[in-house]
Amino acid sequence: MFWIQPLQPQPSYPPCPFCGAAIQTIAKTERVGCAQCYTHYRQLLTPYIRRIHGQASHIGRAPSTDGAMIALKKKQAELETRLAAAIVEQDFETCAALRDEINALKEGGK
Repeated sequence: MFWIQPLQPQPSYPPCPFCGAAIQTIAKTERVGCAQCYTHYRQLLTPYIRRIHGQASHIGRAPSTDGAMIALKKKQAELETRLAAAIVEQDFETCAALRDEINALKEGGK
């Protein structure tokens, strides 16, 4: 089993303004009071969440029906990044080709 050092209560930290949960209660029960507690106690909770899960942000999973839409958005973001680089390099032929490809993706996604 994976053990971590318990959350140390901070007596001077104000309670969550949404649910009123105190950090002492969260440290004792190891459960937050509400979703807003994650934002309010971010500074204290992030190191523990990172240690337990390996990262502090939730990536989640997308429904399988959204896979094509996600792939299109990723492709568009990649093309826009390449377009920005081509603009900086003043490679206008590449810019025009990338612009056309981005526009085609946008029109195809509608």
